[in-house]
Amino acid sequence: MASVEKTPNEKPLLEISGLKTIFPTDDGIVNAVNDVSFKIDRGQTVGVVGESGCGKSVTGLSLLQLVPSPGRIEAGEIQFYRNREEDPLDIAQVAPKSELMRQIRGNEIAIIFQEPMTSLNPVYTVGNQIAEAIVLHEQVNKKTARERAIEMIARVGIPAPAQRVDEYPHQLSGGMRQRVMIAMALCCSPTLLIADEPTTALDVTIQAQVLGLMQELQAEMGMAIMLITHDLGVIADLADEVVVMYAGRVVERGTVDDIFYNPLHPYTQGLLKSIPILGKTPQKSLPSIPGTVPHPLTLPAGCSFQDRCSERMPECERMPELAVINGKTENGGHAVRCWLHTDF
Repeated sequence: MASVEKTPNEKPLLEISGLKTIFPTDDGIVNAVNDVSFKIDRGQTVGVVGESGCGKSVTGLSLLQLVPSPGRIEAGEIQFYRNREEDPLDIAQVAPKSELMRQIRGNEIAIIFQEPMTSLNPVYTVGNQIAEAIVLHEQVNKKTARERAIEMIARVGIPAPAQRVDEYPHQLSGGMRQRVMIAMALCCSPTLLIADEPTTALDVTIQAQVLGLMQELQAEMGMAIMLITHDLGVIADLADEVVVMYAGRVVERGTVDDIFYNPLHPYTQGLLKSIPILGKTPQKSLPSIPGTVPHPLTLPAGCSFQDRCSERMPECERMPELAVINGKTENGGHAVRCWLHTDF
């Protein structure tokens, strides 16, 4: 997907700097998101990839102050440029239950959660759930909100919208429920959509339809997308920039071409090697990354990937910085957190 044209010195839509989100437990502090930094430009798609538990979803929840208790944002900034001419708002400093945060959620920044069946309320019709967001943010009456809900249901490609508006989630297929989630997220025309594993549990045909719909609506509405997924094929099709996370940290960041054609971090290289490629000689098994993700309470000193890395060396006992290798991208250049590409 091509990025929208950006004028010189234009500010990003969202800039995350040194974000740290923690979960206190009886056994210690879990650093779910640890010193994460990247930015999202207007109209851009930034993919965030990594294994389960690497901090992708918690990063997305942090942007909306939706981190479940007892988790909290401990440090860092989330600068949201709501208006091109005004100073940014630091979402990290906004109280989660404040009126300001309620105005931002759904209206300016929206989210599609992983599981549509558990995210939709089973005792309300899908029309009521879409209309509720419209009434909350657009200050319109229920009749107008219902009409808008029908329009959104039609807009996301669900047939017979006047009928579906009065149906309950269990009456819809998985693909239709995901389309309803997209309709709910986009009903107030947000400037940023956080899509958290938007094609989970969908078959490949429905996946393609849902992703195609997101592309169409993004082009139509000009919104930015933060796409959280473990599916690198989806990232290759949709993203402009890619952020690779491991054990709560960004280990590599760059354009799609940077990540797919010149991966620098051993973890990124391992992820790409595990993707099946059409047309190549079938193998008994695909290459895999040895070992498992370390427990968040017992992370090794230094690089978190060192126990699984074939390139491990003594310097890995210290945590490397996220170093920019080149500065060709709008997101700060192709950057990697690895001693193989950093001065000792």
